[in-house]
Amino acid sequence: MRRPLLVFAAVLAFGISGTATATAAPAQPTSMAAEFGTVPAAATASTIGDIYPAKWRNVPQDSVVDDWNMYNRECVSWAAFNIDRHGESANNYGDAKYWDDNARYDGYRVDNSPSVGAIAQTDNGTYGHVAIVDSVHGGTVTVEDYNWAGDGHYLVHDVSTSSFRYIHFYG
Repeated sequence: MRRPLLVFAAVLAFGISGTATATAAPAQPTSMAAEFGTVPAAATASTIGDIYPAKWRNVPQDSVVDDWNMYNRECVSWAAFNIDRHGESANNYGDAKYWDDNARYDGYRVDNSPSVGAIAQTDNGTYGHVAIVDSVHGGTVTVEDYNWAGDGHYLVHDVSTSSFRYIHFYG
C-alpha cells in the first residue's frame, strides 16, 4: 500500500468538508519494548543524542503533525527528521510498517545489512517501528528512536540485527 492511512483520511476529510484536520493517532496497544525487550545500549561515541526539535519534543505526544505529515514524538517523526537532516525525505511514509515498501518504491536500498545511519525497520506490532542505526556489533545494533516503550520518549538501546530490515537513505 503506497499511501498510508493518515494521508487517505486527510484526503477523505478534505473531500467531505473542504478542509483537512489531523486528529491524534490511537494509542499503540503494545510497545516495541514489550515485544522485543530492551537491552541497554553499548557504549558508543557516535550517538546522535536527542536533537529532536523542541516544538515537537516539548508538547504532548501525538498533539501536532510535523513537517513530514507524521505525529510528534513517534518513531516515524524522529526518523523522518533525521533523514531530512541528511538531505533525503521520508515525507508521507506513514506508519513504520510501510516504510520499507515506500522506500523501495522511491528507489532506496532495503536489505538485511545494517550500517551506521541506516533506518532499522520492522512490520511487527500494530504500526511497525523505525529507528536510526547508531552502531553495529555483530548480532546486535545500537539504535536511537522515539516511542520504543510506547511513551513518546527518546531512547538509545540495542536490538537484534535479525529483527529488522535496513533502509539506506544516505551513506
